[in-house]
Amino acid sequence: MANFVLVHGSWAGGWQWAAIRESLEKDGHRVLTPSLTGMSDRHHLINENVGLQTHIDDIANLIEWEDLYNVILVGHSYGGMVITGAAAQVKDRLAHLVYVDAFLPRAGECAWDLLPWQPEIFETLRLKDKPWQVEPVDKMTYFPELESFDMDRSTPMTIRTHSDKLPSATTDIPGTFIECTQEPSFFGEIAVRAKSDGMRHVSIKAGHYVIITHSNEVVKILKEAL
Repeated sequence: MANFVLVHGSWAGGWQWAAIRESLEKDGHRVLTPSLTGMSDRHHLINENVGLQTHIDDIANLIEWEDLYNVILVGHSYGGMVITGAAAQVKDRLAHLVYVDAFLPRAGECAWDLLPWQPEIFETLRLKDKPWQVEPVDKMTYFPELESFDMDRSTPMTIRTHSDKLPSATTDIPGTFIECTQEPSFFGEIAVRAKSDGMRHVSIKAGHYVIITHSNEVVKILKEAL
């Protein structure tokens, strides 16, 4: 059986992987769904120094401390920044990277280099008393597929998560990119990058939050990475 580590995206937490985790565990796989520092159930740890490297260390350290090998490391959305950095630190422990409608950065790039329209949006989301934090975006504006889903557990995050540059990356690990094609579609150009890098490309006619709305389809693709 495989070891899966599933990394959530912006304003999110490990709880968003619940259906996928339960399905994979029923098949006997080991599945870890950590919340990143300062977010979700770890929101009490947020501070101005929390940034991309903090989250990379979260995941790399988890894999090392749990002594995991042959890991299928999965990132949704912002989680793509995190798993790319973590992969460079623990590449000998990984078997496959899966990007679920996610950032696919090069070393030296930040999230905003890949989605250059984001900084303007983030400026409107800064907390007045803590401008280094940004509150969650309006669900119905950006993720209309979530209309019938409860997202009240979303939490603010630091702006550094998206402005910090990725320190290092590796191209030594096989990868899969899952592109969500339902409008509004955010990662189409990044999917092109993934294909040019030789990654397996799978498209799903779904919104960005496919891990919640189409969990069965995502599980099927994750199993194909075994």
